[in-house]
Amino acid sequence: MSKPYLSFVLKSFKYYIFLFLIFDLNASEQIDINELLTDIDVASKFEERREGLMFRKSIPKNYGMFFVWDYKRQQCMWMKDTSLSLSVAYISNKGEILEIYDLVPFSKKSVCSKNSVRYALEVNRGWFKKNNINIGDSINIKGIISNDN
Repeated sequence: MSKPYLSFVLKSFKYYIFLFLIFDLNASEQIDINELLTDIDVASKFEERREGLMFRKSIPKNYGMFFVWDYKRQQCMWMKDTSLSLSVAYISNKGEILEIYDLVPFSKKSVCSKNSVRYALEVNRGWFKKNNINIGDSINIKGIISNDN
């Protein structure tokens, strides 16, 4: 083999590995949240969103409340009259988790999304971490919304 050819092959191989790593890092499967959460309530009406999980003493460990707003904008949550330790994920129209926050029980401080969103998912605190769900992951929101009665 000639030196120029060998050099070409080695450079090509390096670029191939580089591209493979880049595409592998950006590849994410859509998570079927219905497989992880055995019970999901959809809060799509104003009254449902306003009440959220207030006044509940407990929720099952694999329970979530999925919030649907009428339009995309910065959305806010608070924990007034909510004794539970919760986490919230703000979610894009495509189902990508954009932000995750831990919420403080009984706090009247609003926890707002930095991005414009239409969806949020509230679960027990630590649930996202326990299930290895992170910012940038995508969930199947159509499967959740189809269960809204």
